[in-house]
Amino acid sequence: MSSLFANPTSDPAIPPLGQVMVLSADQPMRLDSGATLGPFTLAYQTYGTLNEAKSNAILVCHALTGDQYAAGPHPMTGRPGWWSTLIGPGKPVDTERYFVICPNVIGGCMGSSGPREINPATGQVWGLNFPVITIADMVRSQALLLDALGIDRLFAVLGGSMGGMQALEWATAYPERVFAAIPIATAARHSSQNIAFHEVGRQAIMADPDWAAGAYHAAGRNPSRGLAVARMAAHVTYLSETALHRKFGRNLQDRIAVTYGFDADFQVESYLRHQGSTFVDRFDANSYLYITRAMDYFDLAVEYGGQLANAFASSPVRFLLVSFTSDWLFPTPESRAIVKALTTGSASVSFVEIETDKGHDAFLLDEPELFRIVQGFLDGCAEQYGLAQRSSAQHAESKGPKPRRGIRADLKLIADMIRPGSRALDVGSGDGELLEHLVHDKGVDGRGLELDPDGVHLSLAHGMAVIQGDANTDLQAYADGAFDYVILSKTLQAMHDPRAVLEHLCRIGHHAIVSFENYGHWRTRLSLMLRGRSPIDRDRPNHWWESSNIHPCTIADFLDLTEALDIEIEETVVLGPAGRVAKSTRPTTSANLFGEQAVFLLRRRR
Repeated sequence: MSSLFANPTSDPAIPPLGQVMVLSADQPMRLDSGATLGPFTLAYQTYGTLNEAKSNAILVCHALTGDQYAAGPHPMTGRPGWWSTLIGPGKPVDTERYFVICPNVIGGCMGSSGPREINPATGQVWGLNFPVITIADMVRSQALLLDALGIDRLFAVLGGSMGGMQALEWATAYPERVFAAIPIATAARHSSQNIAFHEVGRQAIMADPDWAAGAYHAAGRNPSRGLAVARMAAHVTYLSETALHRKFGRNLQDRIAVTYGFDADFQVESYLRHQGSTFVDRFDANSYLYITRAMDYFDLAVEYGGQLANAFASSPVRFLLVSFTSDWLFPTPESRAIVKALTTGSASVSFVEIETDKGHDAFLLDEPELFRIVQGFLDGCAEQYGLAQRSSAQHAESKGPKPRRGIRADLKLIADMIRPGSRALDVGSGDGELLEHLVHDKGVDGRGLELDPDGVHLSLAHGMAVIQGDANTDLQAYADGAFDYVILSKTLQAMHDPRAVLEHLCRIGHHAIVSFENYGHWRTRLSLMLRGRSPIDRDRPNHWWESSNIHPCTIADFLDLTEALDIEIEETVVLGPAGRVAKSTRPTTSANLFGEQAVFLLRRRR
C-alpha cells in the first residue's frame, strides 16, 4: 500500500527536508475525471507529537500557492512557514498539544505527484499528461495518507482560501472522520469572477513562448515571464485597495519624478514585479494551471442536487467559519451562504466576520482576533472531544480569554427553566455569559446568535458556538423544532417585528423563553405622570433617542401578543421589589404594576 521516506536533520531547530508517502501502489485512486492515479507520492510535514490514542491530529490544508511547510523555517527559503503566526508551541494550534499534519496537494510542486514530477509508468516528466485533479481528489489522497499513518479520525481540519475548500470537502465527504472543521476566507464554490481571474493567469502562462505547449521541462525551458504575470495578477486580488494605498500610495520607486517610460516608476509596480520574480523560483507553471483549475471546478452542492444544505444534512462536525470585511476575493456573503446551509441542517456552527483592511491575505497575517477565536474554538472542542487540558504554563503564556465568568441573577432564572443535556439557542447571546453557564454547568448543547461583533468574538474566544448574525433576518434559516429551547433575553423590544420574531422562536424551539423589562412598572408610570418623560434608571440608562428599545411593552401587552399568536404560557417568573421572585403559570394583575422584569416559558398550543 505505502512506504515512508524521511530526510532527518541532526539540528532539532531545523525541520527535515520533508516526509514523503508513496500511496495506492496496489489499487490506483480513481479521480473525479474518471482517470486513475497510482502509485502516487504525497509529500507532507508534521509538527508536534501524535498521542498514544492518535486522537490529537489536526490536518492543515494549504492555499493555492502554499505548501506543506506551514510552520517553522522553510527548508528552501529559510523564511517562516506560511502559517507560523497560528501554528507552533503555545500558539492557537499548539504543537505541544496537537499533532499537526500538512500535506502538499497532489498536482503541487513540492514533492507530491504533479505535472513536474516523474510519471512512474514512462520515466518522463508528467507535464500535461498528468490527469486533471479536483479538490475532492486532493482530499481523497489525504485520507489515504491518514490511513497509512494509522489515524482513523481527525480532531480538526482547517485551512484558508483553497485550504478552506479542502476543509469543507473533508467535512462533507468524511464527516465520520472529522470532529471539527475551520474553513477560513473561503466559499462552497468558486465564483465566476474568481474563475475569470484564474483564466487570466493561465492565459499569461500559456502565452509565454517558453511554455512550449506544457513540455518546457523536456525542452529545458521555463515560462517564468508568464508565471510571474499570473502571480502579479493574482496577488492584487489577495490585498485590499486600502492595504495597497496604506503601504504604497502613489509613492515613486527610487526616484523623485516619473520617467515617462515603462519602467517601475511606482513602488506598487516594483512590489508586484518582486512578487512575480520570487514566485517563479519556488513554483511550477503547470502546477499553477492544475491547481487553479481544481479550484474552478469546486462546487460543493453539485453532488447534492444543487442544494448546499443537503451537503451538511445531519452533520456531526462542529464548524467555525471566519471571513474578513475587506476580502473581495471570498467576501463574507460566501461564508454566510455556508452558515445558512449548516443552520438549515441544525449543524453545530460558529461564524464571525473580522473587521480588517488587509484583504483576503488577512488569514495569513497577524490578526490577533483570529488567533483568539481559533484558540477558543479549539479549546472548547478539545474539552468536548476529551483531549487533555492545556497546562497552567500554556494558559499563562497564551493570549486567550479570562477564565469562565459568573452569571447574572436574571439569567440564572432563565437557566433554571432549561433541562440539563438539552439543546438551546440563545438569540442575542451577547458576550456568551448565559451560554457558558448552560454549557459548563448544565451540560446543555448551547448555541448563540449575536449581532454585535465584540460579543461574538468574546463568546468564540471562550469556546462558545455563536453565529454573528441578525435575529431580525436570520432566524428564518433555522429548521422547525431544531432546539429544545430558544431564548430571547431583554431583546424582544429591540426587534423590528417582535411578533414575527416570537413566532420564529416558538417554531424553532419546542419551548421559547422570553424576558424583558416591564414598562408597566410603577416607577415608569410615575415618571411619565409626574415628569412627563421616559424613565432613566439602572436597567434603562439611555435617553429615549439613544435607546435601542424601539418597541417598549408591558407584561399586559405581552399577554395580549401570546393570545393573538395562540402561544401557551407554561411558566412565568416576575422580578419584583428588592429582588423578590414570584413564580406562577400566569402573572397576576399586580405583576404588571410591581414587576420590574418578566421571564416567560412558552410553547405552541398542542
